Amino acid sequence: MQQCDLQPNLETNEDLNNLSLISENLNDKLKVIEVSGIDSQKFLQGQLTNDINELDSKPFQLSAHLTNKGRMLASFIITKVANDSYYLITTSEIIDQITAKLKMFVLRSKVTISIIPTEIILKFNNNNNSNKTANIDKIINSSGQNIHSIEICHNYFLTICNMSKLGKEINSCMIENTTETVQPNLWKKLLIERGIPMIYTSTQDIFIPQHVNFDLIDGVNFKKGCYTGQEIVARTHYLGKVKRRMFNFTSAFAAAIGQKVVSPKLDNQEIGVIIEILKQEDDAYTGLISIQLDCIDSAFLDIQNQQPITIYQIKD
Repeated sequence: MQQCDLQPNLETNEDLNNLSLISENLNDKLKVIEVSGIDSQKFLQGQLTNDINELDSKPFQLSAHLTNKGRMLASFIITKVANDSYYLITTSEIIDQITAKLKMFVLRSKVTISIIPTEIILKFNNNNNSNKTANIDKIINSSGQNIHSIEICHNYFLTICNMSKLGKEINSCMIENTTETVQPNLWKKLLIERGIPMIYTSTQDIFIPQHVNFDLIDGVNFKKGCYTGQEIVARTHYLGKVKRRMFNFTSAFAAAIGQKVVSPKLDNQEIGVIIEILKQEDDAYTGLISIQLDCIDSAFLDIQNQQPITIYQIKD
């Protein structure tokens, strides 16, 4: 996944005319953990798979918190919002558990970890003009209302804010100069199309990062030093062979996140796990799956082998 630095060029509000935005409110899907304090950078460096120091020059990064055995308990989109303050964005259903888990490692570190009340909005610029979308987000980011916006990939902006406190200037821009359409599944489509694996309750403690391509999308830094679960991840990278990877899939049959996939090649033993799934307009299903590489041509949702799924590569 390509990470895009935001360098908006704000001229006048006339630049916002005819801007077509598609958006989705993600409050029921995502929550934000704020990690702050003079030791926050050092603390996160010892708990996450990525190099937190890189956020001094990047708008965001993917990262994960692992068990001692290297299995993912949470995946995050992380952004630095101020000196010694970071937002860790993750799925709503694991927010309480993972916050408590991180607090266990604080010990004497001067760090505060808390779930913050936010509005999280995903916006997609349907006009394929990133400068116009960036102009809106520059207005939002400069409003002084504790609002933060990042371009997580081309033309997709994740905005973390309290919408009730937006200034009149922003409300005016959004209402008078833009066309904004709500699309309920915009976030899931982004995750599936771009191959971004979020961890849910049903998929915790299952995958090492390589099994969900985290090493291929800059979610792991192999030069940063020690962190919880690092030994397994590093050993797999340098000495082992990755036998499972993440792919897209389609199916005519319904499935659930965390559902196991089987193959007659291995006597219908489990060979994969559903990571993300979305029902499409034609009633077919698409999603993300972590699957054993030698079984991608023979995968089924059921042991009777009546519900096949088709596996294909995630597009760059």
